[in-house]
Amino acid sequence: MKVLADQYLYELEKYIPSSIKVERFQPSDGLPENSTDYDALLIRTVTPINRQTLKRTGQLKFIGTATAGFDHVDTEYLKECKVHFASAVGCNANAVGLYVATSLMRWVVLRDISLADIRVGIVGCGHTGGRVKAHLDSLGISVAEYDPPKEKREPFFNSVSLEELLECDILTFHTPLTYGPDEEYPTRHICSHDWLKRGFKLVMNAARGGVVDETALLKAKSEGLVKDFVLDVWEGEPLFSDQAAEHALIATPHIAGYSVESKLRASKMVVDQMLNFFQIEIKGYNSTAQPDNEKGERREAESPKRIASLCQERDLRTVAEHLWDMSNIEYYDRELRGLCGKSDTAKAKLFAALRSETKLRSEYL
Repeated sequence: MKVLADQYLYELEKYIPSSIKVERFQPSDGLPENSTDYDALLIRTVTPINRQTLKRTGQLKFIGTATAGFDHVDTEYLKECKVHFASAVGCNANAVGLYVATSLMRWVVLRDISLADIRVGIVGCGHTGGRVKAHLDSLGISVAEYDPPKEKREPFFNSVSLEELLECDILTFHTPLTYGPDEEYPTRHICSHDWLKRGFKLVMNAARGGVVDETALLKAKSEGLVKDFVLDVWEGEPLFSDQAAEHALIATPHIAGYSVESKLRASKMVVDQMLNFFQIEIKGYNSTAQPDNEKGERREAESPKRIASLCQERDLRTVAEHLWDMSNIEYYDRELRGLCGKSDTAKAKLFAALRSETKLRSEYL
């Protein structure tokens, strides 16, 4: 069996039996011409899979993306081609939750805001939105959960009304990017002028570029309707709007979910699904990765508790500074702003390199 994998998939070989041949490719060069000669293809969000990028599937039977989101993959096309698809849903939820909590605390300190005076509207309450809520709960911050499709699917979940959501001081987005005539709940530009005209102290998008209308956001910022915004995702990635980056309180290159632990989870999740599909025993790991993963799951569950404990031990400013120092967000913010003004070609290449080649942070405090 032969597997072709993105060269930046983290410690992939930890989870793949030694009997399977794994070859790596450089995603910035596109898919190799011989990619259809492999049994399985493992990718990230930087590699789109559709009728244009993969005109034929050849020998491929399995394509997996080691990412939580998969709007870069035309899943209907793969169904037509009888190629099994898998993703790593939920792999980076805890990392994103920490990113949001860290960015929010940074804003609180910079703007001298009381946590008791704010309410955060969480738009999208799946794996990631749930972890965001857990971390904000640990800080004692009031939240409102907005997810009408989840309420429709799950009888025990209650979404706040749109009116209640728009009464919040802060909005944070954690939905997939969906659009088109067949979508009952499209999310592209869900945060548009109609929402922003209500006025917000802070808007954060760590979901997908396009969920927030950046043109409307900049207009709302210039009119004083939105005081601050944090963007980790951008319309047109790996390109991004210089104007949006320059006016953002925090601007990062789609790294909210990047951590050592989330990358390990993603690799394990997508490899496990691949091995199941090909009916290969999962116990055949060639390292001690499994115990490490179990330890990671326990520590992930304790992450919000650790923040709550810090809040009891230290003052708010100290906790905020500790989170900020652990996050590496300042580095990413500085480096992204340094790309403003460069040509599209250079900007796209450097954006991708910044995401792929920077040392990963740890989720655990």
